[in-house]
Amino acid sequence: MTNYEIMYIINPTVMEDARGAIIEKVEAILTASNATELKTTKMGERKLAYPIEKKGTGFYVLTTFKAEGQNLQTAENKLNITEEVMRYIIVKNK
Repeated sequence: MTNYEIMYIINPTVMEDARGAIIEKVEAILTASNATELKTTKMGERKLAYPIEKKGTGFYVLTTFKAEGQNLQTAENKLNITEEVMRYIIVKNK
């Protein structure tokens, strides 16, 4: 198992109480891809480096997990069609 981090940006138009459901949805996507030891940190709403979908801010979330590399493709496919997640990046963590 390899350590990974995913940082994703939730659309700022999503209400605060609905953000928890989106975070749980992303964690469920990762768990379905056999990810373990999920640890999520809400980083809060921050200014974006450049506008995305005509929005200047976004709610940042960082999740660390362990998974096999070949299982991440299915998670990425599901994240690509999740409308509330504006952008995401998955990187290998040492």
